[in-house]
Amino acid sequence: MKNRIYIIAALLLATIACENIDVLENEQYIKQVYIVGAADVVWPFDVTYSNEPQEAYISVATSGSKYIDEDVTVTLRHNDPTIAWYNNKYLYDAPVKYQKLDPAKFSVASFQTTIKAGEVYARLPFTIQTSGLHCDSLYAVTFAIESVSRYEKNIVDTALILNLNLVNEFSGTYQFAATRYSLVFDNSTGGYIQNPNGTYSTTRTLKAVDANSVRFFNEARAEVRGGYASNEAYFTAMHNYCVKFTRVSGNSFNVESWGALVIHEGECSYNEATSTFTFRYDYQDGNTRYRIEGTLTK
Repeated sequence: MKNRIYIIAALLLATIACENIDVLENEQYIKQVYIVGAADVVWPFDVTYSNEPQEAYISVATSGSKYIDEDVTVTLRHNDPTIAWYNNKYLYDAPVKYQKLDPAKFSVASFQTTIKAGEVYARLPFTIQTSGLHCDSLYAVTFAIESVSRYEKNIVDTALILNLNLVNEFSGTYQFAATRYSLVFDNSTGGYIQNPNGTYSTTRTLKAVDANSVRFFNEARAEVRGGYASNEAYFTAMHNYCVKFTRVSGNSFNVESWGALVIHEGECSYNEATSTFTFRYDYQDGNTRYRIEGTLTK
């Protein structure tokens, strides 16, 4: 009987002791160091078209439920074979595949960075020269964790392809609202008679092509690869139907053809307060001359 009492008392004391332990005071997971975004392999990063080197960075971080209690030095390196692996696995039928950015176009001051005690993240900065990069190419800079001074590196999330998304202050998604007219030449006045021929209300992606220019598909034509039967058809449409706005001074822009589209004349201005292009341009489609007047609002 006494033995039973002792056993029950011991169990009660043990239960009380456990209840007084705060399990959250201890680390709940294995501490690992990883590259932010590496779980998705490709991580997009907006880089501005400019004649001056542009700053970029990747981030490394520690996992776990507790802040680290001492500095962790992370050494990285490039991992260029990842590009071919990703292209072969995911982009075998894509119109454009990733290519390694020319090493002359970027500079990494140091491949080491330090996650400070009490913090979760640290950045590894570098610079990119965007002038001369083609807007329709996919440029990539790769990174992998070489070593860590403490804990362990995450084997799965240790490699990253940084996708450089080239932008400028005018690129982005816009609401396109416009009216199209067919034009008939009037011999008596020497001008054109406008006949309403349709309206448009849709979204357009304005693609940065350099520091001062954006490109978009004319009218409401499909602007993504999925809208065409083949890669060749997509690029042919881009060549035949794209329009380019190029800043000439202040908020005044020229209207130009990106490729084969015949543009007779046009004018365009940009309102910074409303992020709106107001434009008019005449273009040729077969034997008919058309005019489009409208706005593109970001």
